[in-house]
Amino acid sequence: MNILITGVKGYIGFKIAFHELKKNVNKVIGLDFNSKSTVLPIDNPNFTFAKSDITNAETFSKEVKKTDVLIHCAALVHKKSSDLSRENYFRVNYEGTKNLLNFLDKDRLKQIVFLSTVSVYGDISNGVVPDEGTQTTPRDFYGESKLAAENTIKEFSEKYKIPYTIFRLAPVYGEGFLLNINKRIYLPKQLAFYRIGSGEQRLSLLSVENVVDVVLNCIMNEMFFYNTFNLTDYEYYSVNQVILFFKRKFSEQKKPVITIPEFVCLGIFRCLRFLMRQRVENLKYQFNKIAGDSIYSVNKLRSSGIKLKWNLYNTFANSSLSSLKHKCH
Repeated sequence: MNILITGVKGYIGFKIAFHELKKNVNKVIGLDFNSKSTVLPIDNPNFTFAKSDITNAETFSKEVKKTDVLIHCAALVHKKSSDLSRENYFRVNYEGTKNLLNFLDKDRLKQIVFLSTVSVYGDISNGVVPDEGTQTTPRDFYGESKLAAENTIKEFSEKYKIPYTIFRLAPVYGEGFLLNINKRIYLPKQLAFYRIGSGEQRLSLLSVENVVDVVLNCIMNEMFFYNTFNLTDYEYYSVNQVILFFKRKFSEQKKPVITIPEFVCLGIFRCLRFLMRQRVENLKYQFNKIAGDSIYSVNKLRSSGIKLKWNLYNTFANSSLSSLKHKCH
């Protein structure tokens, strides 16, 4: 089969492509608009790189047309562009998805695998632990555009009878990719750790190794057809757990932990609300994700019998602080 992986230069797309090629069974077409950054395993005879921009269907090549399974990772994510307007999020995440689907050979395409986000659930500060049946009410442009892409995939699937599999990813981490963890435990420039309140609030995080295992396992697996799954590590982590892990694992015991009372942050939001209401509302939404529990149910995936063997501890088992800093900055 020909497996098309979009966003193959991205952290997750590259990992999926690399491990799929190791199986030496299927051919991989890696699509990305950037041909200069990450080194790809282009010497593998089963790999073809297609320099294309999903926002411009005219850039798609004949190789892209010959797709049997689409693994759609390409997206505009937080803080990865100078243009974070709603229009740009929808141009990339929604219109780009439509462009891609419309270009592919509907008679050949057998499955669509889409990496979405738990951001589609929106604010969960009311204590809800969202599962796949929870109402989706995204609160930022990223979540809105990803939900729109989910819906267009479902409509396409229904029209052409092509199975889809949607994974809503929790914040991803891995060796060489710590952004989603760093912003939850480190002050700027990593001069100190921080926590809001007691630090006992729980987080759903997702090892990139679990993403790879589940995505590769779902390919042409009918158990995953026409289904949406939350995807997180099976274990929830408290902020204190994560801080303690980094202190012990990477010899940062001397780095202080700053406790920020929740009422201080809420007071600041109240003062600023009159000056910049829209921006403050967005900041408060982001604050709620780190000040309270931010966890998502993974029971549907667990009930499928899939074993997610990776967690914070074994993902970094062979890592050193110097190697992580070298890769992350």
